[in-house]
Amino acid sequence: MLRTILGIVAGVVLAFVVIMALEMVSYVAFPPPAGLDPADPEDVKRIAAAAPMAAKVWVVFCWFAGALAGGWLARRLSRTGWAGWVIAGLIAVGGIANVLMIPHPLWMQIAAVAAPLLGGWIVTRLPVGGSAPAAG
Repeated sequence: MLRTILGIVAGVVLAFVVIMALEMVSYVAFPPPAGLDPADPEDVKRIAAAAPMAAKVWVVFCWFAGALAGGWLARRLSRTGWAGWVIAGLIAVGGIANVLMIPHPLWMQIAAVAAPLLGGWIVTRLPVGGSAPAAG
């Protein structure tokens, strides 16, 4: 049980790091418009509305990649098949919170749930606890 808890915690941490690191790439590639403060909630709404399509697609990719990386680590460390779904579920909940706080187009609202769940589904196709058995 401790192994499972630690695996899930490590998976959450890795998912967060992956999402934040990839979103930093987005800030470099697609800087917010001049005069808007990313720390101001009202300006964040304006930044999201003004973001180009590529930046919006990148955000969805971040949700997917975070769920995939964090889910993989959670499954690997916990050696349980369902630990990856916990990470995917948490990322989906975070995506829902994001779209409730910041207006997003409908396709991004759907992707806020679909992208992490796709990452979780892919993780379920990976071997639990490490490498696959040798083909024989």
